[in-house]
Amino acid sequence: MANETIMKRRCQQVIRSPHDAEDALSELRLRLFHLLEKEPERLSNIHNVPAWLRRVTHNHCIDRLRQTLPTCNIDWIDNALFDETQLHPAQDGPEHTACLHEALEALSAAMQRLPVPLSEALEQRCIGGVEYGDMAVVLAISEPNARKRVQLARQQLRGWLCPFDMQGGDL
Repeated sequence: MANETIMKRRCQQVIRSPHDAEDALSELRLRLFHLLEKEPERLSNIHNVPAWLRRVTHNHCIDRLRQTLPTCNIDWIDNALFDETQLHPAQDGPEHTACLHEALEALSAAMQRLPVPLSEALEQRCIGGVEYGDMAVVLAISEPNARKRVQLARQQLRGWLCPFDMQGGDL
């Protein structure tokens, strides 16, 4: 408990959502409690407890992020546009529909602004649903490079499209 702030800060650094970071911290507390309950001598073998806790926290948060659904969440534009214009056209009014059309146009323009290697990777992953390994083969790059390209594309789109993110989710 003396190192609670170290763990909390690390969770917030790795997981950007405050609620998800708090959940990850709670899960980590339970894991550490059960681990140290089973093996109490483990803590005495660790020379630098704060550094060990930072590493354990980081690994736990990364594992948690990998278990969640892909962070490429640009489907809200299509889903909201379809739902609002086709099924319930008068529910939110024309202003909401206009905002969705504007967001869709902004997404299209932003995708065109991306460098070709990034847009190809993002299209394959987020629109085509291609797995990273398959994408790496098609693009003749390594799998970590494919992941990095998608990450960079998302990062750029996030910066350009943040005013349009109506659900507060990640791209």
